[in-house]
Amino acid sequence: MSSVRWLVALAVLVMLPLLLPSFLVVVMTEIAIVALFATAFNLLMGFGGMVSFGHAAYFALGAYAAALLVKEAGWAMPLALAAPRFAAAAGALFFGFFIVRLTHTYFAMLSLAFAQIVFTVVFKWKSLTGGDDGILNLWPPPALKSPLAYCYFTLAVAGAGMLALRAIVDSPFGYALRAIRENPRRARFIGVNVRRHQLFAFVLSGFFSGLAGGLFAFFNGSVFPDFAYLNKSFEPLVVVLLGGIQSFFGPLAGAVGFKILETFIARQWPVYWPLFLGSAVVLVVVALPQGFVGLLQRRSWRIRAAR
Repeated sequence: MSSVRWLVALAVLVMLPLLLPSFLVVVMTEIAIVALFATAFNLLMGFGGMVSFGHAAYFALGAYAAALLVKEAGWAMPLALAAPRFAAAAGALFFGFFIVRLTHTYFAMLSLAFAQIVFTVVFKWKSLTGGDDGILNLWPPPALKSPLAYCYFTLAVAGAGMLALRAIVDSPFGYALRAIRENPRRARFIGVNVRRHQLFAFVLSGFFSGLAGGLFAFFNGSVFPDFAYLNKSFEPLVVVLLGGIQSFFGPLAGAVGFKILETFIARQWPVYWPLFLGSAVVLVVVALPQGFVGLLQRRSWRIRAAR
């Protein structure tokens, strides 16, 4: 039965872009990128219990690596998209070596400090990154230039990334990460190397965040220092809170809700968007601490119980 559901979901995913207008195809592409970024972030927060306030650093490293490889090194887009993951993972390895030595508030604040370092470097190093002018005219090849073609490409790449993250979460490493989240002392007592697992989770999260950044660079056609700024770091946090922290599919549900709200509210009333988003997050945290996925699960259980 489960395999049938997956096949139906896959068929819907394949057919949906063909049925939607171009505007919503673009929104669907954004949802896929945000979902991958938030799922990578949730590997840390939801399954590892580590809250990062600076995860945009790895998103930006992926985006800038892709842009520079195309503009400065002349690489083709598919090859340039493969490399940013490793650039972001290298950055996560370097920063994470220091960050995972701390806990709770200090962990979060040091992650934010490193993100601000990345933002400052890409903002000030104008000869390489273009500074506040950014890197422009960064488009995919003609075969992927149409919104529909790039949507399918993004769905395939982001889907593969999320499947890999699901395999990681369901692996012995994923269960060890949950044990660390629940009780680090007990995990250490039974032989789990806590710091090594946390650092590996940090690198994996940075790896897939860099992939999301590379996808967004070609989707957006340009790269700017804002990719590493505080607002971008809060995006996956908000998406995960909306969808559900400790559910693998929570970030996907949160990405759908977030982008729909942003599309139909932020673009109509941009001045009131922060107020509306903040109110929505407070409402979800207070009334739905398990997010949209938790609400759907509770309703499913009630329906089964009524039968």
